[in-house]
Amino acid sequence: MPPTATRLLVVSLCILALAACTTTQESDRETSVTTTEPQATTTKALQTSTSPSTIPATTQPAEETQVGPPLVAGCRPDPFRGVSVSLASQYAGRDLTAHVYDIRTGCEYAFNPENRQPTASVFKVMVMAGTLLEAQQESRLPTEGEWNLMLPMITESANEPVRALWRSFGASPWFRETGEAFGLSDTSITADGGSAWGATRTSASDQVRLLRQVLLGEWGPLNEASRSLALELMTSVVPDQAWGITSGVPSSWTVAQKNGFAGQIINSIGWVDPPGPEEGYVVAILTYGWPDHASGIAAVEHISRLVTDAMIDSVPGAR
Repeated sequence: MPPTATRLLVVSLCILALAACTTTQESDRETSVTTTEPQATTTKALQTSTSPSTIPATTQPAEETQVGPPLVAGCRPDPFRGVSVSLASQYAGRDLTAHVYDIRTGCEYAFNPENRQPTASVFKVMVMAGTLLEAQQESRLPTEGEWNLMLPMITESANEPVRALWRSFGASPWFRETGEAFGLSDTSITADGGSAWGATRTSASDQVRLLRQVLLGEWGPLNEASRSLALELMTSVVPDQAWGITSGVPSSWTVAQKNGFAGQIINSIGWVDPPGPEEGYVVAILTYGWPDHASGIAAVEHISRLVTDAMIDSVPGAR
C-alpha cells in the first residue's frame, strides 16, 4: 500500500477509535500589493505537532518570469508587477485572477483582484471546513461517515461527497452559513439542489482568506485538532492532481493544495511551506475560458512559477 494511503488509513482508524469513545453530549489596475499586520501563527507548530491520531476525542468549540521591485518596504518582489500586460496579451480572452499572502512578511499581492470566478472543485475546501466545524461544535471528531466522505472529496476530488454532505447538514443554507462563518464576503453560493455547487463564484482573495484560517489558524473558528485533519487531507492529494501551484516549488517543500477543473475552469489553491523555520506563502490562482484542460493547467503553472520566483529565491537553500 502506498505511504500516503497507509497514513490516511491510520488516521481514519484512529479517528474512528477516538470517536467511539466520545460521548454525544457535548502601476496598472490589475496588480496591487498590500501589507497586513503579521499575526502569530501555528503553521510550523502544526506541522511538528502530534499526528491526527493523537488528537483528543473531545475538542472545543513564451515565458516571462521577470518580477519587479517591491512596492512596499520589507516585502518580497511583487510577482505580478511588470507582467500583467504580457499575461493579458498571452491569455487574451481568458479570465485570470490570483492572490498571494507571504506569511513571512505579511505582504499580499493581487492580480485582477476584482474578478469573481467559478470555483469548480476548490469549493470542496469550504465543504471540508464546514464539516470539521460541524463536528467541532458538537464537541466530537468527524464520524466514520463524514471522514469517508471528506477523504475522497479532497484527495481524489470526488463529487458525490459534496452532495452527500449537502444533504446531511442542511442543503444550500448550510453552504451559505459556512461561507459566513469564515468571512467569505466575495463568495456567492449557487448550490441550490446540491448539484450546481461548482458554479459558486469567488475571489482569489477569499480563497486565500479561507486557507489562512483552515491551514494556518491565524484566526477563524477551527481549532488545532480540526486544522490538523484539514492539513492531513490537503497534503495527500493523489499524484495526478498535484499540478498547479506546485509548479516551480522545490521537491523538499510541503504543499497543501486543492485544484478545481470543470469545463473551461482551471483553478489551483493552497499553502506552500519550506522545510525548517522559514515561513512560506498561501496562493490562489483562478482561471476560466480554456478550450481544454491542458492549456488551462499550463497557464496556471506559468502564473505559479511567477509566484515561486518571487517568493522562494530569498529563502536560503531554496534553489
